Amino acid sequence: MKNRLYETTVVIDGNLDDESIQAVIEKVKSLITTLGGEIKNVLEPGRRKLAYKIGKSTLGYYIHIEFTAPPTAIAELERQYRLNEQIIRYLTIVLNKRLLEIRERVAKYSTAQAQPETEKA
Repeated sequence: MKNRLYETTVVIDGNLDDESIQAVIEKVKSLITTLGGEIKNVLEPGRRKLAYKIGKSTLGYYIHIEFTAPPTAIAELERQYRLNEQIIRYLTIVLNKRLLEIRERVAKYSTAQAQPETEKA
């Protein structure tokens, strides 16, 4: 089967210490590679206050992982997320061509806005 490009966002219980959070992140990364995936990009926005209480948690540690994997791996990946009590929320999406084009436009627009204008003489 052809590998597809995915992005998974995982919210880890923010009340855990940093070592436990890093252990969960490494576990998620190793799970992706074990299931035949290849990690392309990892973004860690870090610890943030949740908009609403999830269970007993008011803090969450966010991580976004962009990876390629066979479609059959996603069901097992999400099953492992459900079994891990330290992961309080997750979302995995397929990054199709249209989403990637939108991301490029947003990145291009944001860098164009950030550049200072040169004065005309």
